Amino acid sequence: MNVTQGKQHQVVVALFWSLAQNWGGRALSFVLFLVLARLLNPADFGLAALVAFILLLLSSIAEFGFGDALIQRRTLEPADVTLPFFCSFAASVLLAVLIALLAPHIERWLDVKGLAPLLTAASLALPIGTATLFQEALYKRQMDFRVLAVRTMVATAVSGVVGIACAYAGFGALSLVIQVVVQSAISGLWLWSQPRWLPMRGYDLKSFRELSGYSVHVVLNRLLDFAIVRTIDMIILSLYGIAALGIYTVGARVYLILMQLLTQAVMDVALSALSKIAHERDRIAGAYLRSVSLGALIGSPVFVLLAAIAPEFSLLLFGAKWGGSEAVMRPLMLIGAVQTVQFVNSAYFGALGKPNYVFLLNILKCCTVVPAMFLLPSRDIGQLATIFAFSQLVVTPVTFALALRMLGLSWSQFLRPIAGCLCAIVLAYGAVVLCREATPGMNPYLRIGLLSSCFGVTYLTGLLLFWRRQVLSLIDFVVKRGATA
Repeated sequence: MNVTQGKQHQVVVALFWSLAQNWGGRALSFVLFLVLARLLNPADFGLAALVAFILLLLSSIAEFGFGDALIQRRTLEPADVTLPFFCSFAASVLLAVLIALLAPHIERWLDVKGLAPLLTAASLALPIGTATLFQEALYKRQMDFRVLAVRTMVATAVSGVVGIACAYAGFGALSLVIQVVVQSAISGLWLWSQPRWLPMRGYDLKSFRELSGYSVHVVLNRLLDFAIVRTIDMIILSLYGIAALGIYTVGARVYLILMQLLTQAVMDVALSALSKIAHERDRIAGAYLRSVSLGALIGSPVFVLLAAIAPEFSLLLFGAKWGGSEAVMRPLMLIGAVQTVQFVNSAYFGALGKPNYVFLLNILKCCTVVPAMFLLPSRDIGQLATIFAFSQLVVTPVTFALALRMLGLSWSQFLRPIAGCLCAIVLAYGAVVLCREATPGMNPYLRIGLLSSCFGVTYLTGLLLFWRRQVLSLIDFVVKRGATA
């Protein structure tokens, strides 16, 4: 096997295990989530969502973006990791202590009864998670996703069983917090028992400054993204209460799981793989067009299908007590159909050493989405979710324009490969709308099968009519790469 074939084989194997980690772990997590949704009520999920909001914000600050910086760096010595690790770990310990001490004050400030003990318990996960992130980044850098995949499955399964047991015992929202802490502890113990790096005395100050130059863009981008995505949580809490936040959390869960399933596995491998070919402009431009085409072919129709059958799908998954979650699910799924194509841009920006592009785009998105949610009127969480979702479309053409300019591609080169697929998706969505109107009063569980079949048949027919050549080309590419690997 020559060097090029060896690299291709490494990427394929890494992608397989990354898919196993993300798809297997997320799928198992989602099944456990469904069980917990049947055992707990909207207020419990609202409390847990608020705790997750605070914990995610603090973890984004504590890690300082060093994980991505370590993955992206062309050469890395053990001493390069020392200062980033100790700075991040110290920050996470300090923030955990502060959140535990200030928990009663935060509960009074937000006027959410029962929040303080949940925050205190959840603070344990912060330093554990930060330490784990460094080992995880080094595993990803070496494209060793097998250990990560096994770790994810074991940690998810064990923590899920513990969470369900606590829910049965009547722990309420605390069940979800205990689940997170147990999962974080198992993940940390698993990776640190097979470390890719161990703390040492030696450090490299020059390397630390270089890593900081990259990581500052990563962490600022995460904070902006956090503000864009999580501001809606605080608006719902202030306008509609903790139970409404729980319903929104459940309605948005399917969207978030799908985005993670369809994007995270590829992103984990892409940043490492693309960084190695960033200097080959023709090759990376070709990879970009194939990435976009695959996203349109596989990801977008899944999101649009779930948007089309949202009422039936929500009832089937969560039950009648989660009524209103379908109004959240539909707009998020529709915007997800765009994002599953758009998400590849950030991987290419990072691989080409332009994380500041993502930061600038998130500033633009923040300046659009946040004011829209505050200024445009909404009568319920469904309307607010619609405003949140579609206000994000403002930044979409700008994102693609930057990516195309950086890669030396034209709009026609970008649109030509995906136009037929988009036509097929639109036709399939319209067919579902007509089919629902033609079957009033039908049992929702029977209707979901009928509507899904209608979508699938129409979509495949549309592909044969509008996109046959591109589909065959993508299949041929994937088969050849698999044979070469």
